[in-house]
Amino acid sequence: MNSELRALVDKVGLNTPEMERVRFEFCFACASRINHLLELDEALAAYQDFKSYIDGTLNKIKFEQCQRSIFAVANKHQGSKSLDGTKHSAVSATYALANAISGNAVAAAEYAAYSSTYGYGGYAVSDLESYQEEYSAQVALLKELLEKK
Repeated sequence: MNSELRALVDKVGLNTPEMERVRFEFCFACASRINHLLELDEALAAYQDFKSYIDGTLNKIKFEQCQRSIFAVANKHQGSKSLDGTKHSAVSATYALANAISGNAVAAAEYAAYSSTYGYGGYAVSDLESYQEEYSAQVALLKELLEKK
């Protein structure tokens, strides 16, 4: 759990309606850090729709459709077919994307960190130090977005 990120989210009121734009930009940034781990075509399409929404080229109605369908995509992911033992990395990346598209910043960040860490190998997820680089990057991303606000 990224306690520094959670504290910052609470401090700035990231979950308030006034912070919606920053929240979605942060969520997209988290998803972008692990988008190379997405495998399902539907997840890749949803990521592109999210990017289009952030860029202002996908309207709110289409984005809301994406929000309603993305968890079904994540729930059906059966894991990677790769032999390297990182199947959970792809599943977690899809859940990170689903939470990001839904605007759940903390869950998106935590799934993204898990996915990124699991990508190193299954052994890494039980070592809390393995998460620190991603946790620090996430806090830095949010701070940068807040400065631009």
